[in-house]
Amino acid sequence: MYSVVLFVHVMICIVLVLLILLQRGKGADMGSSFGAGASATVFGAAGSASFLVKLTAVFGVLFFVMSLILGAMSVSKANQLDPALAAIKAAETASVSAPAKAPAPQLPSGPMAT
Repeated sequence: MYSVVLFVHVMICIVLVLLILLQRGKGADMGSSFGAGASATVFGAAGSASFLVKLTAVFGVLFFVMSLILGAMSVSKANQLDPALAAIKAAETASVSAPAKAPAPQLPSGPMAT
């Protein structure tokens, strides 16, 4: 299940990158005034901008949702795969909650002490 979700996430990432690369930048309007505007006729005069922007927003939301799902799945998967880790954490919290008291330092005694 985890590998399927990871595969879908990677595909969403690739599509999102391609959608972003397909969009024109804000400075592209200057080139269309000098005769380079024929490339926008595939989606219509202004139809490509709104369609690509909406599609990018949808895939962006899917990317964030899939990231949250993968994060939750990886945490639960890590807890299931390593029960020894839970025992180590329990031992660490027990040792932190009840630290051993070190003996108080003693002053030196004997003929050299003044």
